[in-house]
Amino acid sequence: MMAQRSFMPEEFQLGCPSIDTQHELIFAMYHELLTSQQQEAECYDLETVFLGLNGYAATHFAHEEQLMRRSGFPGIEAHVHEHRVLGQDVALLRGRFVQAKSVDEANAIAGEVAVFLHDWLTHHIAEVDRELCLYLQEHAPTSHEV
Repeated sequence: MMAQRSFMPEEFQLGCPSIDTQHELIFAMYHELLTSQQQEAECYDLETVFLGLNGYAATHFAHEEQLMRRSGFPGIEAHVHEHRVLGQDVALLRGRFVQAKSVDEANAIAGEVAVFLHDWLTHHIAEVDRELCLYLQEHAPTSHEV
């Protein structure tokens, strides 16, 4: 059996298996977007990236928020606020992409999405989610929940 390739750098592993597994998905989407840009594909499907981000947000954020509520995580309000802002930002970027009048404009928006995802990954996962996982490791009733 061949090992699955991981796109998530080791420093982003947080020690919460259910969260780390879900984070791997967004790193794979980010990798796919970067690969498309590097290959200078004229018509890569950014809509697929948006659909993936929306699905990821719905599933992953609900999972994290459930863990926060069940464990009594004290930073829940700020963390949930970041989740909501991400959803709003993705919707704005998607709206601009749908309205793009040329391939060049769509490519520029794809570049913005790549920067947006990079910033999200390096801030939210590396800092905000790391804080959550440290709390969960100390306070979750059983380790299988994280």
